[in-house]
Amino acid sequence: MPGDVGHWKYASVGVPTGGLPVCQSTSFQFDQSTNMSTIYERQAEYWTRDLADRAFEEEVKAGLVALGWQYEDHTTAHEQPDLSFLRQVRGKPVHAVLELKEKRQPLRGRWVELAGVPEQELLVLDEVSARKLLARAPRAFLLFHDLARPDAPYVLFTIIDLFCMPKVRVQRAINLNNRRMKAKWLLDRRHGQAFANLNGVFAAMATYLDRQMMDDLRRLEPHGQFIGETVETL
Repeated sequence: MPGDVGHWKYASVGVPTGGLPVCQSTSFQFDQSTNMSTIYERQAEYWTRDLADRAFEEEVKAGLVALGWQYEDHTTAHEQPDLSFLRQVRGKPVHAVLELKEKRQPLRGRWVELAGVPEQELLVLDEVSARKLLARAPRAFLLFHDLARPDAPYVLFTIIDLFCMPKVRVQRAINLNNRRMKAKWLLDRRHGQAFANLNGVFAAMATYLDRQMMDDLRRLEPHGQFIGETVETL
């Protein structure tokens, strides 16, 4: 029967006509009965366009320079988060990392259906990006630039947020040199911290590194109050 395992929503590979998958495994996998059955072809021009459009990355790097936070740029590397930087915490240099993502247009209806989240609140993250952050935990951040929400386009998640918050994981087949599966996390932006500008983002990152991170790690109570969660009385 459909349900949750911890904070992970899960469903099966099989999708009955006119309905959502029946729960048999820990993620959605798209087969021929889904609305996303076609193998995704990543075209070379997509990479060219992504590499050419670096305005968000440049804005973040300029902000780090203005703060005096030394950084290293790994945006063209596949095995590391986009940026690593140094910040002084109680007089000692501390390394942290930041992964940058953008939502540039409304997401497809199938993502919305699987996530159970309103489209304007939905963000999609490659699982590869999450694993890169995990390797540098706990001083690791994910920052989304949501072009569809100009009122608060910046959404910040800590690695602890990503670990603890509700999420839906899906898989789909792609054809990049050869056929393989790719995993995506469907996230609710309301579970992160939203900001109108980067100044607010950097202030929140500083607070996390200075004291909040250790508070979050040592806390006995649940991390966060997340939308849609049920408090069980057993």
